[in-house]
Amino acid sequence: MKSYIKDIAYYLPEKVLTNEELAAEFGGWSSEKIEQKLGIRERRLAGENETALDLAEKAAVKLLEKHPVEDIDFLLFCTESPDYFIPPNAPILQKRLRLREDIGAFDYNLACSGFVYGLAVAKGLIAAGIAQNILLITSETYTRHIHQKDKSNRTIFGDAAAASLICSSDNHGIGEFSLGTDGTGYKELIVHNGGLRNPFDASAELTEYIEGSYRTNNNLYMNGPEIFNFTIKAVPPLVQDVLSKFLY
Repeated sequence: MKSYIKDIAYYLPEKVLTNEELAAEFGGWSSEKIEQKLGIRERRLAGENETALDLAEKAAVKLLEKHPVEDIDFLLFCTESPDYFIPPNAPILQKRLRLREDIGAFDYNLACSGFVYGLAVAKGLIAAGIAQNILLITSETYTRHIHQKDKSNRTIFGDAAAASLICSSDNHGIGEFSLGTDGTGYKELIVHNGGLRNPFDASAELTEYIEGSYRTNNNLYMNGPEIFNFTIKAVPPLVQDVLSKFLY
């Protein structure tokens, strides 16, 4: 059985953080410089009591207004900012959306590759005959991981959610995938504290990790140059591999 993306909906929080606001907060920056370097003019921020689960619900409601709720038979929820360690977001969202109780549902933790992995899993579930209509959620409140004095990361990250409906089909087909894993550089993009290995530390020291950007070990650390170098090395061969599977 083949599968395809039938529809996508998204939700953006109401709060907006503009380049002008960031430039006024951090010396030596201008809104034009930020846009030139990143291609970003503004980013959306989750409200004070708004979580990834809340954003996901709003995106899913928009999607399901156009499609029968009773048809959903699997729920995948991708996030690196879950509401709880236990339970996962997926079963809570199932309850909020009033989806059937005989569906499958689970969370998975991935960043940039999260949507692609979700598509691969959805394709496999449909091909195996386990599901026919899958609700794929990608939702993040990354800004909650970032210190207010972290000039570098605050310019890049925002919060949002998307809901995708992946369905079975006899005529359409999601193509081939090229997946890979290399955990060597895991420390280059990490929140050190907050998990079970290193619990949240209220007394964690505030340090300047690059010029003008401050964080503690409770906050997100990203080594931008190393991430960029890894990306330009790893991604092109994956693209070539996908194209070779598609063309030949």
